Amino acid sequence: MANSEYLQLDVVTPQGSVLSSRVDSVQAPSVHGEFGVLPNHLPLLAALKCGLLVWEVEGKRKTAAIGPGFVEGGPDKVLLLTDLFASPEDIKPDAVREELAKAEEALKAYDELYEGPDYNELQRDIDWAQARLEAYAASRAV
Repeated sequence: MANSEYLQLDVVTPQGSVLSSRVDSVQAPSVHGEFGVLPNHLPLLAALKCGLLVWEVEGKRKTAAIGPGFVEGGPDKVLLLTDLFASPEDIKPDAVREELAKAEEALKAYDELYEGPDYNELQRDIDWAQARLEAYAASRAV
């Protein structure tokens, strides 16, 4: 295995490539918890959930919101295939807060014992809204 100083980070959505960058490290949310990748990482494959994607470029922390999908990584690359991606500059927090409130209100209508397709979709909408708000807040905290 060759030693690598950097990782090639690529994020692809159904609309195409949304991010391609040489990075120092990557952190992402999987269905089993947060994980990090540094250069020379062993191969990995994981399922992603909505959450905060964090990467460092020359010591500068960058963030974005990602949706569900998959990640494949190795010693010199990380490829994320995700349904959703939002960079902080594209996030309008007031509109997202409104979406979040509507989804949370609709979710209250469900019996706590019932989880159907609509319930799961509403929960995903809530998770996606929270991920975008987290990415927006993280970008402002620098």
